[in-house]
Amino acid sequence: MSTRNIALGILAATILITGSNTVAADDFADAIYFGGPIVTMIRDGDRVEALAVRDGRITAAGRKDDVLPTQGPATRMVDLEGHALLPGFIDAHSHVVQQALKFSVVNLDPYPIGDVKTIADIQRKLRARIEETKPEPGKWVFGWGYDDTGVAEGRHPTREDLDAVSTEHPILLMHISSHLMAANSKALELAAITAETPDPEGGKIQRVPGSNEPNGVLEEKAMGFMLGTLPSPTPERSLEMLAYGLRKYAEAGITTAQEGGAVPGMLKLLERGAEAGVLPIDVVSYPVFATLDDATLARLAADWSTPARYRMGGIKLVLDGSIQGYTAYLSKPYHVQPGADTEIDADSCGSDVGMKMVLGGDTMETVYEAHEAPTPESDYRGYPNMTLEEVVKWVRAADEAGIPFFAHTNGDAATDMLIEAVTQVRKDRPRPDLRSVIIHAQTMRDDQLNFAANQGLVPSFFPIHVQFWGDRHRDIFLGPERAARIDPARSALDRGMKITLHHDAPVAGIDILNVVSAAVNRRTTSGKLLGPEEAITPYEAFRAVTKDAAWQYFEEHRKGTLEAGKLADMVILSEDPLAVDPMKIDQIEVLETIKEGKRIYPDHPG
Repeated sequence: MSTRNIALGILAATILITGSNTVAADDFADAIYFGGPIVTMIRDGDRVEALAVRDGRITAAGRKDDVLPTQGPATRMVDLEGHALLPGFIDAHSHVVQQALKFSVVNLDPYPIGDVKTIADIQRKLRARIEETKPEPGKWVFGWGYDDTGVAEGRHPTREDLDAVSTEHPILLMHISSHLMAANSKALELAAITAETPDPEGGKIQRVPGSNEPNGVLEEKAMGFMLGTLPSPTPERSLEMLAYGLRKYAEAGITTAQEGGAVPGMLKLLERGAEAGVLPIDVVSYPVFATLDDATLARLAADWSTPARYRMGGIKLVLDGSIQGYTAYLSKPYHVQPGADTEIDADSCGSDVGMKMVLGGDTMETVYEAHEAPTPESDYRGYPNMTLEEVVKWVRAADEAGIPFFAHTNGDAATDMLIEAVTQVRKDRPRPDLRSVIIHAQTMRDDQLNFAANQGLVPSFFPIHVQFWGDRHRDIFLGPERAARIDPARSALDRGMKITLHHDAPVAGIDILNVVSAAVNRRTTSGKLLGPEEAITPYEAFRAVTKDAAWQYFEEHRKGTLEAGKLADMVILSEDPLAVDPMKIDQIEVLETIKEGKRIYPDHPG
């Protein structure tokens, strides 16, 4: 036998005796998770017995016997005790700055998102805040999330309703849609809104019937009258609110979040938060086209895809408004025309944003120029927020800079505008490499899905619409046929498309498990099935908020699944969500959230 073969034989014998899993001391794991289902999300049904983490990354995931040799003297052994470990949830679209502000004011969300069912409930909660905080005379009192169609009275709270709470403090309420505000007399006085104040173009001051006196409700651009009167928080307070808001995201199991409609004040705030080290999770922002300057566009082009605790990820376009606000742009008329004499159900509220509350800098900023709404007629279809020329301009700007765009379209006519713009800009040269996203995509038709599939456009659906507003979409806004197709997730997946799911906070809370449940079960508030043929499986839904959401952000190489080499961004749930009755997914609890190996919820290191 040669010397070489003798040496190889000795080496082989040594390996057999000592075992092939010998680990060097400096490679010991910081933590090993075991004792419960570890759902990797790599494939449906893929689970491992144990997972090791070191320096913020997953170093091993597999059989317990293969992972345990990485245990060292200082390794923290985490027994899941039957609970489930999954990749951290990835928020595919929301507005973290607005949500952070909402956490700091009186929450007026309607049932079943919140607990407000009547205007008396709104008054009670405002009085409680005044009693609790005892603000000095003249200090503002803010509320967020009220819904005129979510209260028994079926109307907005008026100045008289709010005067009954206080005439000493200016009171201002933001509608759940962010399209309207309600103010008391003191707030109207400070904003100099009187019977002589004309309606602005693209907005309306609602009036007391039979007179020109403002009733306290301000629509769209009329909200701008409040700009000069509202107090701005200090930079320190802004950072505190942002950090608190993101800790609440962590409490929901979210490890990556989005600011999906950033204006300059928001960008500055998020940059300050990153510099100050107060962001517990990753945040990706999308500056709104109307506020985008050349310098910001150049910054985007240079580093939009560079991973960081905070980064900008693309351009936000807002092509229309909300279905339940009668401002989404549809190709066919609304089922029940606006102003028609119809009974209002208490299960609907507004959607996306026309005006943004901003933490830091100016208190509010207009994010796009509102177009004048057409006079309601028997064939009213809503209206766009952008001209076709504007959409073409910004799609071209994004494509030429190599930047993704995020395009808000709720109505299918708005999606038609986007398709026309993409066709003009790209001709027969699709750009699937940019992974541009159609946000909400509520009413996408089959022909539009076909176009999106060919272009590599990614639909991000808002399935809470099915649960919370589905009955009204069916009976009031869209009619049975179109309502059954809202959020056509099954149709998209059947075309081989990747999809993501979102909650659009602050509209409908930040609970990802509710989002998944709505996409899987498609049950309305009344308990009725709405378009069951568009339902997707639990695995497909969770993939849309983990693996495929990471792909949407160009981070699939470092997030979205539990496998060696990826960030240890993880969530521990009370039950395995892929093994429970799908109707009970929304009852699962988030027990712990881990960001890059460190526990960020509960709020202390582990």
